[in-house]
Amino acid sequence: MHARRTPVRNVFTYPVSYWLIDLDELAELDRRLALFSHGGRNVVSFRDSDHFDGRLATKRAVCELVEDDTVDRVVVLTQPRVLGYVFNPVSFYWCYRADGSLACMVAELSNTFGERLPEVLRGPGPQYEHDKRLHVSPFFGLDQSYEWAFSQPGDSVWARIHVREQGARPLTAVLHGRRRELTNASVARSLARYPVMPLQVTALIHRQALKLWLKRVPFHHKPPFVPGQGSVRA
Repeated sequence: MHARRTPVRNVFTYPVSYWLIDLDELAELDRRLALFSHGGRNVVSFRDSDHFDGRLATKRAVCELVEDDTVDRVVVLTQPRVLGYVFNPVSFYWCYRADGSLACMVAELSNTFGERLPEVLRGPGPQYEHDKRLHVSPFFGLDQSYEWAFSQPGDSVWARIHVREQGARPLTAVLHGRRRELTNASVARSLARYPVMPLQVTALIHRQALKLWLKRVPFHHKPPFVPGQGSVRA
């Protein structure tokens, strides 16, 4: 669900399908699920090159980014490739210590220009705030901050973001999922209900952008991007 409040009201809710994966279980999922591969070609695939800078295995990339030796287990909420295509506006990583406590979280943001920027979220959690560093929507500027809140993954999982600007919250987005065990049957059902889910997400983003443009929402041109640092403020 996205709810934009200013300068015009624009609210939409769409059904989506995400995968919640313990990164230590990728090899097991590769063996157990006929339609899924880790790193290889299949109907559904998880590729390390689709996350961070693509040089490392995803779990190792997370651990190097957060620079916390206590992190033992990493769980990601993301969309895998479907028929070779992927686009994730954001992937979320829960980083756990060996005793099961949450060390930190990572929000890996991507935009439709192929730019990607991970944000390490530290604090007592699972609520965090930080300044915006990546140009995401041409209908928002960079002078904003994000307020994140998360549940712990269980029978359901949710993530919420408030966009803050000059003391107001012009946009709220919520992702809420109900757990389904990953089996051959559940993967097949998901593909039947949500065919080429990442492509659908891209199409819906452009559909909403057209609606905002028709409503004459002010447009912001894309600023330069520096890998690892984010978009450059004018």
